[in-house]
Amino acid sequence: MKIFISDRLNNLLASLLLSLSLGVFMVEVHAIDAGNSRCQYEQLKSGHPDGIMKRYCGRQIAQIMGWEGAEWLERPERKTEEGLDQLIDLLQLKPGMKVGDIGAGTGRLSVLMLNRIKPEGQVWAVDIQPEMVNYLSSRAKQFGKNQLMVSQSSSTSPNIPPATLDMAIMVDVYHELEFPREFLQNLMKSVKPGGRVIFVEYRANDKSVPIKTLHTMTVAQVRKEAQDAGLIFERSDSTLPWQHVVVFRLPAP
Repeated sequence: MKIFISDRLNNLLASLLLSLSLGVFMVEVHAIDAGNSRCQYEQLKSGHPDGIMKRYCGRQIAQIMGWEGAEWLERPERKTEEGLDQLIDLLQLKPGMKVGDIGAGTGRLSVLMLNRIKPEGQVWAVDIQPEMVNYLSSRAKQFGKNQLMVSQSSSTSPNIPPATLDMAIMVDVYHELEFPREFLQNLMKSVKPGGRVIFVEYRANDKSVPIKTLHTMTVAQVRKEAQDAGLIFERSDSTLPWQHVVVFRLPAP
């Protein structure tokens, strides 16, 4: 009888200790997950010369391509090198949509999109550089009133009214945002519930893509940052010559 009670007590104590240890383990794992569940900024003392001294979600933020590169955005070869017509097809645009071209540069993509959605459709062409905004404003005069809307963004906001857009697209832009979390959160406010936010980024780790490393991203990295901000992943497509197209949507009401 004593042996039975002793064994039973030992078993109970062993089970209790095991439960406690598992509980501690689970708490520790949860604490680690909670600490890593949100992308963080880090200031760098040194880094790649093509970037700013700031890292977000484990990647160094790239320097912005200056307005002096406008001619490169307009080069004739871009149509085939980046598959612009194919990209427009992948966006699944429909007449009457309102679309944001975020970091529009010279507005080349803005015009291609507008041609798919006019006359009732509208493109908001947004850029942070005043020189690009001037370029876009001149281009907007080719179109009807309120067809190509031009806005100058800040480092944290596209400056588009709330719930305006059916879709927002950033072509080779997101990796250069100085405040990606804040900008993306404000961009999401400008998109209608259930609307889409699309990232087009040069493919990282692909030797056929002739782009500097900090100006490329993997689909996994895009997903990590976008989903951290609250976007819902829909699909990705890597059939363009140089770029990934990664599609997210906002939660529906």
